[in-house]
Amino acid sequence: MTANDQIIALVKPEYLKKIPKLFRKHATESTCKLIAREHADLYKAFEDGEPTESQKQEMTNLINGIFEERMKKHKMM
Repeated sequence: MTANDQIIALVKPEYLKKIPKLFRKHATESTCKLIAREHADLYKAFEDGEPTESQKQEMTNLINGIFEERMKKHKMM
């Protein structure tokens, strides 16, 4: 499982369901790129293998926060 797959698995399923399938791949890939760029140390923990529970929780909060913010921006929530 790649780092991006591990990270996307942490997103709330209801968020992913609200994103049209046409845009879902772009939304997930661009979010992972953003995290890799702005939170490189946390992203690297997911690339290197099994992250700790605290890293998983931090990533869960981060990615769900990003998705929530973007969905509100596009009036999907």
